[in-house]
Amino acid sequence: MYSFLIDMADRAFAIDARKRSGFRPAPDRLQEIMPTPATWDAVGPDVAPLVWNREDLALAGGGPAGVLVEYGLRISSLPHVNPDKDEHARWLRLSDARMRTVRFGHWKLGLGATLKRRRDKAMSVTRLDGDAVVLGAYYSDCRNYFHFWADAMCDAWFLGQCGVDLASVRHFLMPWNGAGWQEEIVRLCGIPRERIVPLSSADGFEVERAHVPVRIKGGNRSHDWIVRALHEISGWRQPVRTLPGRRLYITRGGALRRPFLNEAEVLEVLAPYGFEVVDCATLSVADQRTLFAQAEMVVAPHGAGLTNIVWAAPGTVLLEFMPRRHANPCFMDLAAQAGLVYRNIPSLSEEDDVEPLFAGFSVDAGEVAAMLRDVAGTGASAAGLASDGG
Repeated sequence: MYSFLIDMADRAFAIDARKRSGFRPAPDRLQEIMPTPATWDAVGPDVAPLVWNREDLALAGGGPAGVLVEYGLRISSLPHVNPDKDEHARWLRLSDARMRTVRFGHWKLGLGATLKRRRDKAMSVTRLDGDAVVLGAYYSDCRNYFHFWADAMCDAWFLGQCGVDLASVRHFLMPWNGAGWQEEIVRLCGIPRERIVPLSSADGFEVERAHVPVRIKGGNRSHDWIVRALHEISGWRQPVRTLPGRRLYITRGGALRRPFLNEAEVLEVLAPYGFEVVDCATLSVADQRTLFAQAEMVVAPHGAGLTNIVWAAPGTVLLEFMPRRHANPCFMDLAAQAGLVYRNIPSLSEEDDVEPLFAGFSVDAGEVAAMLRDVAGTGASAAGLASDGG
């Protein structure tokens, strides 16, 4: 009963970040989001359309994008128990000096958990003097390649576009576990390692002056500038391709989430076309960028490795295998922004007794063969696919 009353009070007195006096809308050019088709219909005549998981705009942070500047912001960093066993996973609760929750985007009721933790004598609270920015943190996930790029790094770019002087920022609060690829990405994006404050480094933070990006994140909805942002913040310049384009199959390898159950069968279909099997988890970020820039066609089950399509040349073909119960349109949106030719094959079967985020799935290998024949006349791979596939 006590917990219920706390949650009711939290919901009743929470304040939308956009209604705080320190909120400033972003320029109009940063407000647009990608079109929101409800389904993917371009599949075979006997295949049911794929229904996209488009998050309700109100939950995704609907309303004007902008930056909240808040003096004395309190941040509760709440551990999240998850099947990934990610010890750095955190939900954030933002609050003002009067303990009122400040809602921004994807938020959870956290007052009860915050009060409970404050009674723990072992709880650690870190004070951050000067200017701090809060990057990413739309989900609790700390080690997802897509969210690190599209949420955290795009947040940094967005703040810069909104007038925040990142060079003067003393603290970059962000999801962080110190993985090698995270280190490499922040170097590319010009974020000093010594200024990074992992969200998991304390139970709470008190920030002298916080800059909080308030915008749509998470992938189910996307701004129309994500590819541009990633190119600009990482200093990307599209190389001139002088050799024939490569055909890449991106394996999920030993991924815990959504194992691709009939990969061997699909690889038999791809073999005549000269596809290389690539495990992005074994490559440096620099090598991933170079590899995708050389691609003429990319085939893959849905997964974070496809974030690298932002480095692909316009006209590159992307064929994505999509589990129906986890139909996230993020890579379709990125492909459209990057000028790629996008195709999709929905799952034929899934593990229905497993949470959609983790459920293994398979596709119809015959549909894959048919799709390869179909794309033989489109995109950068047209001539090669037509000749190789016979």
